Amino acid sequence: MKCLKLSFVDRWPLMEPNDMAFIIAIYLVFVFKIGPMLMEKRMPFQLKGFLVFYNGFKVVNSSILSYKFLIYIMEKGLFPRRCDYDVNTLYVIAILYWKYLITKIIDLFDTIFFVIRKKRSQVTFLHVYHHVFMVIITWCSLKYDPSDHWAFMAIMNCVVHVIMYIYYGISAMGPNYTKYLWWKKYLTMLQLVQFVLVIGHVIIQTSTTECPMGTGTYWIGLANLGLFLCLFTDFYSKRYIYKNKNTTFVCSKSSD
Repeated sequence: MKCLKLSFVDRWPLMEPNDMAFIIAIYLVFVFKIGPMLMEKRMPFQLKGFLVFYNGFKVVNSSILSYKFLIYIMEKGLFPRRCDYDVNTLYVIAILYWKYLITKIIDLFDTIFFVIRKKRSQVTFLHVYHHVFMVIITWCSLKYDPSDHWAFMAIMNCVVHVIMYIYYGISAMGPNYTKYLWWKKYLTMLQLVQFVLVIGHVIIQTSTTECPMGTGTYWIGLANLGLFLCLFTDFYSKRYIYKNKNTTFVCSKSSD
């Protein structure tokens, strides 16, 4: 199917290619060069109160977006089959994706806070790639191939982020609250379930609708969802499966 392109979207803020290239470039340069250089001889910033506020804001923002995407899905269906993209529907889709794009751009600050708090172990390939890709694919989908095929992905991602930023918010409150964070393992499991459900939804939706998304968008999106699934599975295995096996082995050796 030929990709849709909405002319009015081009007039919205941040919808010029140079705008997005600038944001991504500044992000990467700060995370890998400027930030570490500035923090090399400085004590890490604590940001305790600010991070509690920031994560609270992200919880509220993701909750509102989840609700808005849910309303859209309830109206149009989980697997809409018909091509009823009237002007009003296209505008609603575009507005929702633009707000989602802004949310993904704000998410980039997660990495910046890791850098200025000297949490370098958190700045992994998985973390940076995931954040950058979500910004780029959301922007490209909105500008060149807007459709409601990614609405389910968006609501799943927003729901996961509500739970994730609740976790981060509690964590930011200090070591006295660590005892309430026993469920981190299950947060990662939820992220894995998210990817499986979204992959299944995209395949079914594209196979059954009269208005499939563009071929390029479909395969790039599907390939990266598969990559995220592999990377998060690898993270889960190393953090929770292999680590537990090694711990058990060490304990058994100590008791011999």
